Amino acid sequence: MKKISLTFLFAFTLLNVNAFAVRYWPPTVLTDWNLYLNNGVAYISSPQIPGHCSYSRAQINMDGTEFNKAQYSYAMSAKARNKKLRYVIDNAQSICIITGLQEID
Repeated sequence: MKKISLTFLFAFTLLNVNAFAVRYWPPTVLTDWNLYLNNGVAYISSPQIPGHCSYSRAQINMDGTEFNKAQYSYAMSAKARNKKLRYVIDNAQSICIITGLQEID
């Protein structure tokens, strides 16, 4: 019984930490943006990034997962073709992490 209680408490604590964080598509489309790598992290910077993101940038994690490699490739392709971007970020972090991208014509 004690083991179940500890497991429940641990799971509740993990869920509670992220209970108020919401991923969302910011209303502003990025028309003026740059993509660059710095110390193994890919960043998209733009004055149009929401104010809660530090340094007017959001990052694509480069942890080696296929999803993040695909996101980086997608961003490079969009930049090469001078496309506008929509993106998904978390509203509760100052280090904004991109979890989705969409090209806009």
